[in-house]
Amino acid sequence: MGSRIFLPLLLIFSSSFTAQLRGQEFVPDHYQTSDGALLLQLNDDYVEPYFATKALIVAEDGGLDTRRSGLLWIQWLLKRQRSDGRFERYCRKPGADWHACGSADADDSMLALWLQLLYRFAPDSGIPPAWQPSERKAQAQLAKLRNGRLGIYHVSERNHVALFMDNVEVYAALKDMAHAQARFRDQQQAEKTSSQAEKLASAIEHVFWDKRNRRFRSSMQKNQPAFYPDVVAQVFPWLAGWPASRKDTHAEWADWKSRFATGWLENEYDPHPWGLVALAAMKVGDESAAKCWLSHSEPLRYSQRWNILEESVFQGLKYTLQTETGQAADPRACLKTMGQP
Repeated sequence: MGSRIFLPLLLIFSSSFTAQLRGQEFVPDHYQTSDGALLLQLNDDYVEPYFATKALIVAEDGGLDTRRSGLLWIQWLLKRQRSDGRFERYCRKPGADWHACGSADADDSMLALWLQLLYRFAPDSGIPPAWQPSERKAQAQLAKLRNGRLGIYHVSERNHVALFMDNVEVYAALKDMAHAQARFRDQQQAEKTSSQAEKLASAIEHVFWDKRNRRFRSSMQKNQPAFYPDVVAQVFPWLAGWPASRKDTHAEWADWKSRFATGWLENEYDPHPWGLVALAAMKVGDESAAKCWLSHSEPLRYSQRWNILEESVFQGLKYTLQTETGQAADPRACLKTMGQP
């Protein structure tokens, strides 16, 4: 009964936010349970909150209306947030209740994404009272992960490694929060948060930029280069609307594409389709690469190599490009993307 009352109330106070949404609805068909949990894979019994929360943000970035699925997810996860603000992974057996079954992969990015989602969904009047304790706990826990000397964030209180992609996600969350705070008419706080974001951007540049190799390091620790995380990491600034670039963004993307696009699209480097790269391509104006990814990745849809994040990218790009999939790949788009004559 509680959930039936709670959701309509959310729909009422979110009306000013949702009125701005004109896209078609994001439909996490077979990914969302009746109680609101967003599953990692199709008809699964496993919830990875990072993937679920990022999927909603990505779907909205793709122009989709995430109101229904997003409010259900917020309601579900609010009840499971730890007292210290952190989140875990959740499992269940058929007929049983959900239970925590593992620590989050990275607390810094998960906390940032959660805050980003709450601020995006909040009405113009501000963070709803029912969400405020969660927001405060997440803010406090994220602050504990900041390295005051370097100005960047550690993975967790237990793991003091700092990762490039995680810090870019914190940056993107801060920018979103500042935008929402301006919408709440709290200009002073918006300016403070925006300043935090810009300071973080400078710190990220200082810590992770490899001048010699002209790329971002994926981690403070040395590691053997691989498509993930090293090559994928290079597209994250484009996803986040990075404030600074060492050269023209289109030239950076063209260089990345000439070196890695064929292997990315043909899944030569990694079994996962990496729709985030296609989303980055759209961010820099390369529709051909996004269209090619849609056609190449569709056979993987709903397979073990597909998850809710790939699904949100797929639905968002399909809507944005108004592309009818299920047909043969557009040869012009794929030839252009993979650099073939």
